[in-house]
Amino acid sequence: MIKYTLLLEILISVWYIKEVAVNKDHSLFVMIMVLLIYHCLKVIYYIFSDKNFKKYISAGLTIMIAVLGYSVFHPAAYFLSVNLAQSIGEFKKENIYFSCFSLIFAFFIPINYLQNFILLNMFSLFLMFAGISMEKKSERLSAQNMALKIEMEKLKEAGLNSKQYMLHLRHASRLEERNAIAQKLHDELGHTLSGSTMQLEASLLMMDKNREKAVNMLNTVIKNLREGTEAIRKILMRIKPEAASINIQAVKMLAMETQKKSGIMIDVIYNGDIADIDYVKWHAATINIKEALTNMMKYSNATKCIIKFERLNKLYKISINDNGIGCNAIKQGMGLQGMDERTLKIGGRLILDGTDGFCVIMLLPV
Repeated sequence: MIKYTLLLEILISVWYIKEVAVNKDHSLFVMIMVLLIYHCLKVIYYIFSDKNFKKYISAGLTIMIAVLGYSVFHPAAYFLSVNLAQSIGEFKKENIYFSCFSLIFAFFIPINYLQNFILLNMFSLFLMFAGISMEKKSERLSAQNMALKIEMEKLKEAGLNSKQYMLHLRHASRLEERNAIAQKLHDELGHTLSGSTMQLEASLLMMDKNREKAVNMLNTVIKNLREGTEAIRKILMRIKPEAASINIQAVKMLAMETQKKSGIMIDVIYNGDIADIDYVKWHAATINIKEALTNMMKYSNATKCIIKFERLNKLYKISINDNGIGCNAIKQGMGLQGMDERTLKIGGRLILDGTDGFCVIMLLPV
């Protein structure tokens, strides 16, 4: 706002000097001195930070301009509107429109100065009103910006809290799982092991006195320990997740990460027929899926992708199919060549189809 007001002051000053130059009725020196005094006071006004003091300077300048414009040198009234607007603005900004009353001063201006007075004061009023409007808009935008910053901080804090909550939840799940395993081992094995230990101690004592009974006790201990070993194996089998489940979760995580980065909707479709895919095939397939998804993000312009696992009698079929622009003439770069070589090494075959979107098919032997 200040820079526009200063430009306005310079414009009016140039007009004032032009009037001084053509006027023969007043002393040139006195009129220039009036202008210099005026600008000195305005400099004090602009650089002073004390609001109360600025009010008095602004009000004093307005009165000085009105007196000089009326009784001494009429072109001094060219500065009236801008000073009256500033003076009112220092007291109550929203009532700055009262500065329009400066145009009433036109009744005291001679006809030869009247046109310039009305022109310059109307321009001053327009600029001041525009400046105030821009200042209010700037304040409103600043307030909105501050509100957005606060909202972003809240969202960031919520995100951190959510992440911390997930870590606590994961830790709690692990503790609960460990507790469940410990409880199962205690319930199913604690009694067996304790009893077997006591029987071994008793058989050791009876070995010399009653060998037959000691041997029977040892056979019982061996039987109990075998049952305990079988119980441990069953517990571990129940706890250990299937390899297929682990690998499918890895593919799902890869799909979710790709979806988050690209915005492409990705579905993973599978059934229980793929449970016996071995680790080597899963490893190669996962790397190929990752490469296919990377290529899709770069080149396809797709909005949707389906990753599908099927079993076709003696073959596993894994397909990655998107609805992008496709490719009629497929040129195998390093990525596609690597996928092909990786599939061949495990006895499979890679098929590429770019006619309807882009489709990567891996056929792996059962």
